[in-house]
Amino acid sequence: MQTAKEVTLEVLNSLPDDCTLDDIQYQLFVRRSVQRGLRDIEEGRVIPVEEMERRVGQWFVSSGPRKPLTDLPKS
Repeated sequence: MQTAKEVTLEVLNSLPDDCTLDDIQYQLFVRRSVQRGLRDIEEGRVIPVEEMERRVGQWFVSSGPRKPLTDLPKS
């Protein structure tokens, strides 16, 4: 397993010399998110797609009606 410093150096070396701090931060965020997701899969912390669809459906129902964006006041 790579250390945080090794991962950071790998990400930095993969970016162009004219990248911004935002580019670096985003790439580190993406790398960390992917690593967490892969670890979750390895450790069995996943749910079937059907279960997620059920949960999202319940969330939409419980959140109530929403105004369409076209009905919002102009700023």
